[in-house]
Amino acid sequence: MNSTPRIGILGLGIMGSAMARNAARKFSVTVHNRSAGPMDVARRDGLATADSPAALAAASDIVAIIVTDPAAVRAMLLGSRGALAENGAGKILVQMSTIDEPSTMEFAREAERRGWKFLDCPVTGSKKQVTDAQLILLAGGDSDVLERCRPFLESVGKAIVHAGGVGKGTALKLCMNLIVAQMTTALCESVTLAQLQGLDPKKIFDVIGHSPALNCGYFAIKQKALLESDFSPAFSLDNMLKDVRFMTDAARRRQAPLPVTEAVRALMEAAAADGFGPDDLAGLVRALKSAPAKI
Repeated sequence: MNSTPRIGILGLGIMGSAMARNAARKFSVTVHNRSAGPMDVARRDGLATADSPAALAAASDIVAIIVTDPAAVRAMLLGSRGALAENGAGKILVQMSTIDEPSTMEFAREAERRGWKFLDCPVTGSKKQVTDAQLILLAGGDSDVLERCRPFLESVGKAIVHAGGVGKGTALKLCMNLIVAQMTTALCESVTLAQLQGLDPKKIFDVIGHSPALNCGYFAIKQKALLESDFSPAFSLDNMLKDVRFMTDAARRRQAPLPVTEAVRALMEAAAADGFGPDDLAGLVRALKSAPAKI
């Protein structure tokens, strides 16, 4: 690998596009996206683009992928002109998408079989954090692989937690998103209960602001959404539902129920069925109001 590695980023959604811009301040960055629009924006931002994942891999020493789900990862890595078609000698694949553990292990095996080193490294944070390079990165893999990736990872985030071997970054990300899913659901239920009792929900946030136990940035972020019914997505309900399914499936495989998370999943399934999936996760509050019989 070059002393200053060349970076490739597969996926130019909210997360990938901001990561590419931040990384480009310190590295040579090449990007690829399945649809053309984000590629046009990347070129206008001065980033190099590749016409396929394989071409991107050929031009990169570290390839990071951050897309929606396992199917999208599989298409980028193993599909026609996929990144793993490129010989992996001296290269590292950093899988940053939030996916399930079995898929992570599959992609690690496929990468290593082709000579690549592999790191799973999903992130915590949403639009503001990725824009400001303030993500927290949850790494799973060998320490030496992590160290080779550290300068790139530090260009897009503020902290790196080494969770353990391959797959443990993914496992930790699901644990963290479980907390976020339950916190959001609790906040939505609290707002709903306040309204049912004729109480201004703003009073909830007044108390939170004075409470050393409850006053946290996440509740402050969701205050505007819930008080103004502004559900433009920072993190969509559909994306969290995907992750909640991964959580409950992981527990079911181990015959260890997660009863509260199972209830959250049922609520999110109902909200998605009512068409709220593309909106912000805080839009769960509408499912509580509109369809109590379904929950």
